[in-house]
Amino acid sequence: MNTVKSIILSSIVAGTVLFSGCSTDLDVIGDYKETMVVYGLLDQAQDTQYIKINKAFLGEGDAFIYAQVKDSAQFVSVLSVQLKRYKNGVYMPPTIPLIPTNKPKDPGVFYSIDQANAIYSFSTVDYPLFTDSDYELTINNSETGNIVTGKTSLITDISGFTNPSPLGSTFSFVAFGFVPNYPFNVVWTSAKNARLYQVILRLNYTDSTLTGNVPRTIEYALPVKRMDDLDFFSAVTQEMKGRDFYQYIGGTLTDYSGLVERVAGRVDLLLVAGSDDLSTFIDVNKPSTGIIQERPEFTNITNGLGLFSSRLNRAPVSRPLDNTSWDSLACGQYTKQLKFVNAVGTHPCF
Repeated sequence: MNTVKSIILSSIVAGTVLFSGCSTDLDVIGDYKETMVVYGLLDQAQDTQYIKINKAFLGEGDAFIYAQVKDSAQFVSVLSVQLKRYKNGVYMPPTIPLIPTNKPKDPGVFYSIDQANAIYSFSTVDYPLFTDSDYELTINNSETGNIVTGKTSLITDISGFTNPSPLGSTFSFVAFGFVPNYPFNVVWTSAKNARLYQVILRLNYTDSTLTGNVPRTIEYALPVKRMDDLDFFSAVTQEMKGRDFYQYIGGTLTDYSGLVERVAGRVDLLLVAGSDDLSTFIDVNKPSTGIIQERPEFTNITNGLGLFSSRLNRAPVSRPLDNTSWDSLACGQYTKQLKFVNAVGTHPCF
Protein backbone atom coordinates (compact mmCIF):
# COMPACT_ATOMS: atom_id res chain seq x y z
CA MET A 1 0.00 0.00 0.00
CA ASN A 2 1.36 3.39 -1.01
CA THR A 3 0.56 6.29 1.30
CA VAL A 4 0.28 9.69 -0.34
CA LYS A 5 0.32 12.53 2.14
CA SER A 6 -1.85 15.52 1.22
CA ILE A 7 -0.29 18.97 0.94
CA ILE A 8 -2.33 21.87 2.23
CA LEU A 9 -1.59 24.49 -0.40
CA SER A 10 -3.34 27.28 1.46
CA SER A 11 -0.87 26.97 4.32
CA ILE A 12 2.08 27.23 1.95
CA VAL A 13 0.63 30.32 0.28
CA ALA A 14 -0.14 31.95 3.63
CA GLY A 15 3.41 31.30 4.83
CA THR A 16 4.87 32.82 1.67
CA VAL A 17 2.87 36.02 2.07
CA LEU A 18 3.62 36.29 5.79
CA PHE A 19 7.38 35.85 5.60
CA SER A 20 8.18 37.53 2.27
CA GLY A 21 7.89 41.16 1.32
CA CYS A 22 7.92 40.47 -2.42
CA SER A 23 5.40 38.83 -4.73
CA THR A 24 5.99 35.11 -5.23
CA ASP A 25 4.10 32.87 -7.65
CA LEU A 26 3.51 29.26 -6.63
CA ASP A 27 3.35 26.90 -9.58
CA VAL A 28 1.35 23.87 -8.48
CA ILE A 29 1.50 22.41 -11.99
CA GLY A 30 5.00 21.05 -12.50
CA ASP A 31 6.57 19.46 -15.56
CA TYR A 32 4.43 16.88 -17.30
CA LYS A 33 4.80 13.33 -16.02
CA GLU A 34 2.88 10.49 -17.60
CA THR A 35 0.66 8.71 -15.08
CA MET A 36 -1.27 5.69 -16.31
CA VAL A 37 -4.42 4.66 -14.43
CA VAL A 38 -5.42 1.01 -14.83
CA TYR A 39 -8.48 -0.90 -13.63
CA GLY A 40 -9.20 -4.55 -14.38
CA LEU A 41 -10.59 -7.65 -12.68
CA LEU A 42 -9.98 -11.06 -14.24
CA ASP A 43 -12.97 -13.41 -13.96
CA GLN A 44 -12.62 -16.81 -15.61
CA ALA A 45 -16.39 -17.28 -15.51
CA GLN A 46 -16.91 -14.42 -17.99
CA ASP A 47 -16.60 -14.81 -21.77
CA THR A 48 -14.73 -11.51 -22.18
CA GLN A 49 -12.17 -9.79 -19.94
CA TYR A 50 -11.91 -6.00 -19.84
CA ILE A 51 -9.11 -3.66 -18.73
CA LYS A 52 -9.74 0.10 -18.52
CA ILE A 53 -6.71 2.33 -19.13
CA ASN A 54 -6.68 6.11 -18.79
CA LYS A 55 -4.20 8.84 -17.96
CA ALA A 56 -4.25 11.16 -14.96
CA PHE A 57 -4.00 14.81 -15.94
CA LEU A 58 -3.62 18.28 -14.47
CA GLY A 59 -3.54 21.52 -16.42
CA GLU A 60 -4.16 25.22 -16.32
CA GLY A 61 -7.53 26.72 -17.01
CA ASP A 62 -11.01 25.20 -16.76
CA ALA A 63 -10.72 21.49 -15.96
CA PHE A 64 -14.29 20.93 -17.16
CA ILE A 65 -13.24 22.01 -20.65
CA TYR A 66 -10.04 20.05 -21.15
CA ALA A 67 -11.55 17.00 -19.44
CA GLN A 68 -13.59 16.62 -22.62
CA VAL A 69 -10.48 16.61 -24.83
CA LYS A 70 -9.71 13.03 -25.79
CA ASP A 71 -5.95 13.39 -25.34
CA SER A 72 -6.39 14.69 -21.77
CA ALA A 73 -7.59 11.40 -20.35
CA GLN A 74 -6.77 8.81 -23.01
CA PHE A 75 -3.73 7.36 -24.74
CA VAL A 76 -4.58 7.59 -28.42
CA SER A 77 -3.36 4.59 -30.47
CA VAL A 78 -0.01 4.27 -28.68
CA LEU A 79 -0.55 1.41 -26.21
CA SER A 80 0.42 -2.24 -26.55
CA VAL A 81 -1.41 -4.30 -23.93
CA GLN A 82 -0.74 -7.96 -23.25
CA LEU A 83 -1.22 -10.63 -20.60
CA LYS A 84 1.23 -13.40 -19.71
CA ARG A 85 0.51 -16.57 -17.75
CA TYR A 86 2.96 -17.99 -15.19
CA LYS A 87 2.62 -21.39 -13.50
CA ASN A 88 4.92 -21.92 -10.53
CA GLY A 89 6.93 -18.96 -11.77
CA VAL A 90 7.41 -20.39 -15.27
CA TYR A 91 6.06 -18.51 -18.31
CA MET A 92 3.35 -20.48 -20.12
CA PRO A 93 2.75 -19.31 -23.70
CA PRO A 94 0.99 -17.91 -25.56
CA THR A 95 1.08 -14.23 -24.66
CA ILE A 96 -2.48 -12.89 -24.79
CA PRO A 97 -2.95 -9.66 -26.80
CA LEU A 98 -5.63 -7.26 -25.63
CA ILE A 99 -7.37 -5.27 -28.33
CA PRO A 100 -8.94 -1.79 -28.06
CA THR A 101 -12.67 -2.06 -27.45
CA ASN A 102 -13.95 1.46 -27.08
CA LYS A 103 -17.36 1.81 -25.46
CA PRO A 104 -19.39 5.04 -25.47
CA LYS A 105 -19.26 7.10 -22.29
CA ASP A 106 -22.32 8.07 -20.32
CA PRO A 107 -23.09 11.81 -20.31
CA GLY A 108 -21.07 13.72 -17.72
CA VAL A 109 -17.95 15.80 -17.11
CA PHE A 110 -15.72 13.57 -19.27
CA TYR A 111 -18.22 13.19 -22.09
CA SER A 112 -17.80 14.58 -25.60
CA ILE A 113 -18.60 13.31 -29.08
CA ASP A 114 -15.10 11.91 -29.66
CA GLN A 115 -14.68 10.52 -26.15
CA ALA A 116 -15.07 6.83 -25.35
CA ASN A 117 -14.11 4.55 -22.48
CA ALA A 118 -10.59 3.33 -23.19
CA ILE A 119 -11.19 -0.41 -22.81
CA TYR A 120 -8.89 -3.26 -23.82
CA SER A 121 -10.26 -6.80 -23.96
CA PHE A 122 -9.71 -10.43 -24.88
CA SER A 123 -11.93 -13.49 -25.17
CA THR A 124 -11.63 -16.31 -22.68
CA VAL A 125 -13.10 -18.57 -25.36
CA ASP A 126 -9.92 -18.00 -27.38
CA TYR A 127 -7.61 -17.64 -24.38
CA PRO A 128 -8.91 -19.59 -21.33
CA LEU A 129 -7.79 -18.54 -17.85
CA PHE A 130 -6.35 -21.14 -15.47
CA THR A 131 -6.82 -21.03 -11.71
CA ASP A 132 -3.47 -22.72 -11.06
CA SER A 133 -1.59 -19.78 -12.58
CA ASP A 134 -0.67 -16.13 -12.00
CA TYR A 135 -1.15 -13.44 -14.64
CA GLU A 136 0.99 -10.42 -15.44
CA LEU A 137 -0.45 -7.45 -17.30
CA THR A 138 2.03 -5.34 -19.29
CA ILE A 139 1.16 -2.01 -20.92
CA ASN A 140 3.73 -0.38 -23.18
CA ASN A 141 3.42 3.20 -24.46
CA SER A 142 5.24 3.08 -27.82
CA GLU A 143 5.41 6.86 -27.96
CA THR A 144 7.11 7.47 -24.60
CA GLY A 145 8.58 4.05 -23.79
CA ASN A 146 6.72 4.01 -20.47
CA ILE A 147 5.93 0.47 -19.23
CA VAL A 148 3.27 -0.27 -16.60
CA THR A 149 2.66 -3.69 -15.08
CA GLY A 150 0.33 -5.49 -12.68
CA LYS A 151 0.09 -9.04 -11.33
CA THR A 152 -2.74 -11.14 -9.93
CA SER A 153 -3.79 -14.69 -9.20
CA LEU A 154 -7.30 -15.99 -9.87
CA ILE A 155 -9.98 -17.02 -7.42
CA THR A 156 -10.44 -20.77 -7.60
CA ASP A 157 -13.84 -22.10 -8.64
CA ILE A 158 -16.48 -21.90 -5.92
CA SER A 159 -18.18 -25.16 -5.07
CA GLY A 160 -21.92 -25.62 -5.30
CA PHE A 161 -24.30 -24.41 -2.64
CA THR A 162 -24.92 -26.87 0.15
CA ASN A 163 -27.95 -24.83 1.23
CA PRO A 164 -30.48 -24.35 -0.27
CA SER A 165 -30.42 -28.05 -0.97
CA PRO A 166 -28.98 -28.92 -4.37
CA LEU A 167 -31.85 -31.41 -4.69
CA GLY A 168 -34.55 -28.76 -4.37
CA SER A 169 -36.74 -27.78 -7.33
CA THR A 170 -38.09 -24.48 -5.97
CA PHE A 171 -37.09 -21.62 -3.67
CA SER A 172 -39.10 -21.05 -0.52
CA PHE A 173 -39.17 -17.67 1.25
CA VAL A 174 -42.32 -18.20 3.32
CA ALA A 175 -43.12 -20.86 5.90
CA PHE A 176 -46.50 -22.58 5.81
CA GLY A 177 -49.15 -20.14 6.99
CA PHE A 178 -47.87 -17.03 5.23
CA VAL A 179 -45.24 -15.99 7.78
CA PRO A 180 -42.62 -14.16 5.67
CA ASN A 181 -39.84 -14.18 8.27
CA TYR A 182 -38.86 -17.68 7.20
CA PRO A 183 -35.06 -18.08 7.25
CA PHE A 184 -33.36 -18.37 3.88
CA ASN A 185 -29.77 -19.23 4.71
CA VAL A 186 -27.21 -19.68 1.96
CA VAL A 187 -24.21 -21.97 2.59
CA TRP A 188 -21.28 -22.60 0.26
CA THR A 189 -17.64 -23.70 0.45
CA SER A 190 -14.99 -20.99 0.35
CA ALA A 191 -12.59 -20.59 -2.57
CA LYS A 192 -8.84 -19.98 -2.56
CA ASN A 193 -7.79 -16.30 -2.86
CA ALA A 194 -11.30 -15.00 -2.08
CA ARG A 195 -11.57 -12.37 0.68
CA LEU A 196 -15.07 -11.04 -0.09
CA TYR A 197 -18.36 -12.72 -0.91
CA GLN A 198 -21.75 -11.32 -1.80
CA VAL A 199 -25.01 -13.20 -2.33
CA ILE A 200 -27.52 -11.70 -4.74
CA LEU A 201 -31.13 -12.76 -5.28
CA ARG A 202 -32.56 -11.80 -8.67
CA LEU A 203 -36.29 -12.01 -9.27
CA ASN A 204 -37.23 -12.27 -12.94
CA TYR A 205 -40.74 -11.08 -13.71
CA THR A 206 -42.90 -9.74 -16.53
CA ASP A 207 -44.95 -6.56 -16.51
CA SER A 208 -48.09 -6.95 -18.58
CA THR A 209 -49.10 -3.49 -19.77
CA LEU A 210 -51.70 -2.00 -22.08
CA THR A 211 -49.13 -2.03 -24.87
CA GLY A 212 -47.56 -5.47 -24.32
CA ASN A 213 -45.35 -7.58 -22.06
CA VAL A 214 -42.06 -6.22 -20.69
CA PRO A 215 -39.48 -8.63 -19.14
CA ARG A 216 -37.84 -7.12 -16.05
CA THR A 217 -35.57 -8.07 -13.14
CA ILE A 218 -35.00 -6.82 -9.61
CA GLU A 219 -31.91 -7.71 -7.56
CA TYR A 220 -31.65 -7.93 -3.78
CA ALA A 221 -28.02 -7.88 -2.64
CA LEU A 222 -27.16 -9.17 0.81
CA PRO A 223 -24.39 -7.44 2.79
CA VAL A 224 -20.84 -8.18 1.69
CA LYS A 225 -19.24 -10.91 3.79
CA ARG A 226 -15.52 -10.50 4.51
CA MET A 227 -13.42 -13.53 5.44
CA ASP A 228 -10.82 -13.27 8.20
CA ASP A 229 -8.40 -15.47 6.28
CA LEU A 230 -7.94 -16.82 2.78
CA ASP A 231 -8.25 -20.50 3.70
CA PHE A 232 -10.50 -22.46 1.39
CA PHE A 233 -12.71 -25.53 1.62
CA SER A 234 -14.46 -24.16 4.71
CA ALA A 235 -18.21 -23.64 5.09
CA VAL A 236 -19.46 -20.05 4.71
CA THR A 237 -22.98 -19.04 5.74
CA GLN A 238 -25.00 -15.98 4.73
CA GLU A 239 -28.22 -15.53 6.68
CA MET A 240 -31.34 -13.68 5.64
CA LYS A 241 -35.10 -13.73 6.20
CA GLY A 242 -37.71 -14.22 3.53
CA ARG A 243 -39.44 -11.15 4.96
CA ASP A 244 -36.43 -9.00 4.02
CA PHE A 245 -36.69 -10.11 0.40
CA TYR A 246 -40.37 -9.17 0.22
CA GLN A 247 -39.82 -5.87 1.99
CA TYR A 248 -37.15 -4.93 -0.51
CA ILE A 249 -39.39 -5.79 -3.47
CA GLY A 250 -42.28 -3.85 -1.93
CA GLY A 251 -40.10 -0.80 -1.26
CA THR A 252 -38.49 -0.79 -4.71
CA LEU A 253 -41.23 -1.63 -7.20
CA THR A 254 -44.31 0.53 -7.73
CA ASP A 255 -47.64 0.34 -9.48
CA TYR A 256 -47.89 2.66 -12.48
CA SER A 257 -50.37 3.80 -15.09
CA GLY A 258 -50.86 1.17 -17.77
CA LEU A 259 -49.71 -1.77 -15.64
CA VAL A 260 -52.26 -4.58 -15.88
CA GLU A 261 -50.53 -7.29 -13.86
CA ARG A 262 -47.13 -8.75 -12.97
CA VAL A 263 -46.10 -12.37 -13.40
CA ALA A 264 -43.20 -13.66 -11.31
CA GLY A 265 -40.69 -15.88 -13.05
CA ARG A 266 -37.66 -17.72 -11.74
CA VAL A 267 -35.40 -16.53 -8.94
CA ASP A 268 -31.66 -16.61 -9.59
CA LEU A 269 -29.30 -17.17 -6.67
CA LEU A 270 -25.93 -15.61 -7.48
CA LEU A 271 -22.63 -15.56 -5.62
CA VAL A 272 -19.76 -13.15 -6.35
CA ALA A 273 -16.30 -13.47 -4.78
CA GLY A 274 -13.61 -10.79 -4.63
CA SER A 275 -9.85 -10.97 -4.07
CA ASP A 276 -7.80 -9.63 -1.16
CA ASP A 277 -6.52 -6.67 -3.18
CA LEU A 278 -10.06 -5.81 -4.25
CA SER A 279 -11.11 -5.89 -0.59
CA THR A 280 -8.30 -3.49 0.36
CA PHE A 281 -9.12 -1.19 -2.54
CA ILE A 282 -12.79 -0.99 -1.49
CA ASP A 283 -11.89 -0.35 2.16
CA VAL A 284 -9.43 2.44 1.32
CA ASN A 285 -11.93 4.19 -0.96
CA LYS A 286 -14.88 4.16 1.44
CA PRO A 287 -16.14 7.66 2.35
CA SER A 288 -14.42 9.07 5.42
CA THR A 289 -16.69 9.43 8.44
CA GLY A 290 -14.23 11.10 10.79
CA ILE A 291 -12.82 14.58 11.23
CA ILE A 292 -9.51 13.66 9.60
CA GLN A 293 -10.17 13.42 5.87
CA GLU A 294 -6.67 12.26 4.91
CA ARG A 295 -6.58 8.61 3.93
CA PRO A 296 -4.07 6.30 2.29
CA GLU A 297 -4.09 5.59 -1.43
CA PHE A 298 -3.93 1.97 -2.56
CA THR A 299 -2.56 0.74 -5.87
CA ASN A 300 -1.04 -2.56 -6.96
CA ILE A 301 0.03 -1.19 -10.34
CA THR A 302 3.80 -0.81 -10.87
CA ASN A 303 4.77 2.54 -12.42
CA GLY A 304 1.13 3.65 -12.45
CA LEU A 305 -2.04 3.80 -10.40
CA GLY A 306 -5.12 1.64 -10.10
CA LEU A 307 -6.08 -1.98 -9.50
CA PHE A 308 -5.42 -5.20 -11.37
CA SER A 309 -6.94 -8.11 -9.50
CA SER A 310 -9.61 -10.82 -9.70
CA ARG A 311 -13.18 -11.69 -8.88
CA LEU A 312 -15.46 -14.60 -9.68
CA ASN A 313 -19.14 -14.66 -10.62
CA ARG A 314 -20.41 -18.13 -9.89
CA ALA A 315 -22.98 -19.50 -12.32
CA PRO A 316 -26.40 -18.82 -10.76
CA VAL A 317 -28.79 -21.41 -9.39
CA SER A 318 -32.19 -20.67 -10.95
CA ARG A 319 -35.52 -21.98 -9.62
CA PRO A 320 -39.17 -20.92 -9.53
CA LEU A 321 -40.87 -19.87 -6.32
CA ASP A 322 -42.86 -22.51 -4.50
CA ASN A 323 -46.63 -21.92 -4.44
CA THR A 324 -46.70 -20.49 -0.91
CA SER A 325 -43.98 -17.98 -1.69
CA TRP A 326 -45.65 -17.05 -4.97
CA ASP A 327 -49.01 -16.49 -3.25
CA SER A 328 -47.31 -14.35 -0.61
CA LEU A 329 -45.78 -12.20 -3.35
CA ALA A 330 -49.29 -11.63 -4.72
CA CYS A 331 -51.09 -11.09 -1.40
CA GLY A 332 -48.46 -10.49 1.29
CA GLN A 333 -48.44 -7.29 3.34
CA TYR A 334 -45.32 -5.89 1.65
CA THR A 335 -46.12 -6.62 -2.01
CA LYS A 336 -49.89 -6.94 -2.45
CA GLN A 337 -50.10 -3.46 -4.04
CA LEU A 338 -47.75 -4.44 -6.90
CA LYS A 339 -50.27 -6.48 -8.96
CA PHE A 340 -48.42 -9.80 -8.93
CA VAL A 341 -50.61 -12.76 -9.86
CA ASN A 342 -50.68 -15.78 -7.57
CA ALA A 343 -49.55 -19.35 -8.25
CA VAL A 344 -52.60 -20.19 -10.36
CA GLY A 345 -52.35 -17.02 -12.44
CA THR A 346 -55.12 -15.00 -10.82
CA HIS A 347 -54.92 -11.77 -8.85
CA PRO A 348 -57.33 -11.94 -5.92
CA CYS A 349 -55.59 -9.18 -3.97
CA PHE A 350 -56.05 -6.24 -6.35
